[in-house]
Amino acid sequence: MLKRLLQTLFLSAAFCSTSASESDSIPILDLDVISYEDFMNEDPTTLRLLDKALHEKGIVGMRGIPTYKEKVLNYIDAARRFSSLPENVKEAYAPNRERGDLFLGYERGKEKFKRPDGKWVIDDQKVSYYAFVPDCPENMWPTEVDLKTSFLAIAALMASVGEAVMHKIGLTGPNTGIYINGIPRVGRALHYRKPTEDLSDNPYWCGSHFDLSILTTLLPAFYFLNGEEIVEPLEAGLFVKTTQDGVFKKVIANDPDILLFQVGEFGQLATNDAIRATEHRVHKAKGAVERYTLALFTDAPMDTVIYSTSELTEDSRYGGKAGSPCSYRHWFEESFKRYIVEETPSQN
Repeated sequence: MLKRLLQTLFLSAAFCSTSASESDSIPILDLDVISYEDFMNEDPTTLRLLDKALHEKGIVGMRGIPTYKEKVLNYIDAARRFSSLPENVKEAYAPNRERGDLFLGYERGKEKFKRPDGKWVIDDQKVSYYAFVPDCPENMWPTEVDLKTSFLAIAALMASVGEAVMHKIGLTGPNTGIYINGIPRVGRALHYRKPTEDLSDNPYWCGSHFDLSILTTLLPAFYFLNGEEIVEPLEAGLFVKTTQDGVFKKVIANDPDILLFQVGEFGQLATNDAIRATEHRVHKAKGAVERYTLALFTDAPMDTVIYSTSELTEDSRYGGKAGSPCSYRHWFEESFKRYIVEETPSQN
């Protein structure tokens, strides 16, 4: 706890000592953080802030969730131990898509995103490990490291709180006709590897994109240099494009007690643009810095059908004009085709 406090103070000092030109070039988001206790007690001011933050900034934090911090730290420790395994060991847990395997397990360099200049590039410095939450027979878990226990523990807590948030802001229930009782979440352990000079074709750890699901629940990121935890570098981390002014702004959330929430594209479709999906990207750090976090995605049941009038119906993935039906299965599969790297990656 003292170490994290000292790191927070160091981060503040780093911002103060940064040159005016450098700090001015990095817009900082004024992140709204609500209290878990006030949220659960349905405090009107807290619920208004939650709604306002997601509508205007696209992201909100929550602090004070019981047992959360301990579970976060346990997960980060396990994720780092798995990442330190030899590459051939980790690749043994990768899905074989040619054989029809699901996406579950280890993944490296399998996604592509479009740069601002229109060129498609592969997110080759981002490594993932996918699993359904709660656990199921389809999940693949490494035997060399116990990633399973801490992954499932923190993800289950994230799922519970995230479901309450979706209900409060009207992403599920009678407003949208989406009910997620019994629907597994998709957990994604994320390791952003040390940047290398020969991969300058991709300027980001993760390119600009929207999540395709209803809601994303996200841990604060942890950074390491030569095996030692460091504060988040000024130039690195999560940047979101605010719905209020359309500017990408850096999200500073280096407190391990904070849980973050973003809205996905299907959430925007289901609410007919009443709430918009969060466009975001992850900027690389300078030097041999690594980044760890975990995202939890809430999907709709695959047989869910909506009749959206959202502006997103103009996207070819919707498969019809505004007001026509679209199933979540169709939206999910078309999104998968667009962003997953082909056997011979196409850059067109």
